[in-house]
Amino acid sequence: MDDQQSARSAWPDPPIYFKRYTDENLDLLKQATKTGTFPENTISSGLVPEFPLEALQPPPPPTDEYTIFDQKWQIDDHLPTLDELGVKQLFPDSAIDRVQELKRLNRSLIVQFLDLLDVLVNNPEKFGESIENISTIFINMHHILNAYRPHQARETLRLLMENQLARKREQTAELRAKSKEARSFLEGL
Repeated sequence: MDDQQSARSAWPDPPIYFKRYTDENLDLLKQATKTGTFPENTISSGLVPEFPLEALQPPPPPTDEYTIFDQKWQIDDHLPTLDELGVKQLFPDSAIDRVQELKRLNRSLIVQFLDLLDVLVNNPEKFGESIENISTIFINMHHILNAYRPHQARETLRLLMENQLARKREQTAELRAKSKEARSFLEGL
């Protein structure tokens, strides 16, 4: 139970096998990788259970997914379609004007909210369908915004680089002015 709890905490304890990486064991690993032969007997120490020397080698890099704190992450990070998520898509598949589509979905959201209020006043037991419609609209809006994230990241990076360039040009101009001032002062001496 304790191992399971520590694996789910925000900052779990390091796994017990980190104690295997002593200087002596790493020297043995270097020698074994140079020669290409690993000993068949296991290494034992009082700190950790017995283990083969090959266990000290780093694992191969992940190719499709990896796990961090019990959450799986994909290497090829892509935005799943709404069909893949099992959500009804409320906007066309073709190229859309995101601003207009978000405005249209926002108006639909307001209408669905007013319908929810009407249902809650008249027949409170049947609120589920209105909540589901509102949820679908929110997911569609969120999907449109997430599709815009790569462009937003590029624009943010472009603005950051332009600001850095402007700041460096200002600093260069200041240095040149100070250098010119110092030269004229030295010439005056």
